[in-house]
Amino acid sequence: MRNLITLAALAVAGSASAGPTDGERWDMGAVERRGSEVLTTGLTFRRTGPGEWAVEARCQVTDTRTKRWRVRTGRGVAVRSMGLVLVDVPGLGRFVLFEASDEIAANVPGCASGTAIYGTGD
Repeated sequence: MRNLITLAALAVAGSASAGPTDGERWDMGAVERRGSEVLTTGLTFRRTGPGEWAVEARCQVTDTRTKRWRVRTGRGVAVRSMGLVLVDVPGLGRFVLFEASDEIAANVPGCASGTAIYGTGD
């Protein structure tokens, strides 16, 4: 009986601590302001295997003075490694999601870096 209770407690604790990145689909976004420009990044992840996802990326730059905007999109892959989610979108660039601090870094001009905002992919 004690083993059954222990297993039940572990199952509840495991499911309670599951984050958005543990689902089949999830989203991540970030917003950054650079002078008069607002950069917005949106990444949608679809699980393809353990610690692997297909990714759709969208980066938008809006000039708050002129109200003009431009968008770049792409598709790529992501893998989880040592607390990081490494994203490669050919033709757009690379992103690194730091899961422990909920931060995203982009080496892509016109894409936001900063605090990551998660969604469930719905």
